[in-house]
Amino acid sequence: MILPVWQDRIISVNMAFCCFVFILGAGFMRLLLRSILFVAFFAAGHVAFAAGLQVTPIVLDIKQGQKSDGLWLTNTSSEAMDVQVRVFEWEQNNKTDVLRPTPEFVASPPMTKIASGNKQFIRLVRVGQSQAPIERSYRIVVDELPLENAAAKGLTFALRYSIPVFIQGSSKPIPPALTWHLESGRQGDVLLSIHNSGTTRAKLSDLTFTSDKGQTISINQGLFGYALANSGRQWTISKSTRVFSGGGTFQGIVNGQASTVSVPGTR
Repeated sequence: MILPVWQDRIISVNMAFCCFVFILGAGFMRLLLRSILFVAFFAAGHVAFAAGLQVTPIVLDIKQGQKSDGLWLTNTSSEAMDVQVRVFEWEQNNKTDVLRPTPEFVASPPMTKIASGNKQFIRLVRVGQSQAPIERSYRIVVDELPLENAAAKGLTFALRYSIPVFIQGSSKPIPPALTWHLESGRQGDVLLSIHNSGTTRAKLSDLTFTSDKGQTISINQGLFGYALANSGRQWTISKSTRVFSGGGTFQGIVNGQASTVSVPGTR
């Protein structure tokens, strides 16, 4: 089984991603007319927080030889919630992110019910102790399961957190070395490919582009994505090639440091 990494309706919180799944019932339109659903995310203190479920920390860095780590899940809502926790290997195939089941880790407990105001520690245990020279990447997927009576209320609101986990490589780490490339997609859109030949991941954020004619546009604010160790992926960054056809310069933050790179155009 391959679990796709959600791209639509993903909101970044430092290194965590929250996905919202809305299953609309008959009463939803009436509810929408009466109120606006507002969800706040707080990244301070390395905590991911949304709609009653709080997860901390929002990234795990595991050393070679370290056998376990864990997460705290806190229910800040007024009702009990059922939560499922799974662990996946995280790969990039130069096109997209792919999550695959892994025997390397076991989440304990894998399913739990958390009472209102309570918290649950989820232990991440390394079952396998295989070593690799480069940093390896995983994700802990935390799903809030809909309550049995939620459908009767007309709106089911389910949360998904995807928490990055990185295992230190056995060789001396090589910092990220990124290659950037622009090209035109089949639908006339603009594709940005980034490949990382280093042995540790690159976290990219606050990306802007300045064209050869001096026009500057914002690609995104906050977390843009990752180029994993010795891997890469592709993003659609625009529906029009006009600004990008002559090339230009990308500015952004890579692992907390300002970075600038010049790229040829899409023509």
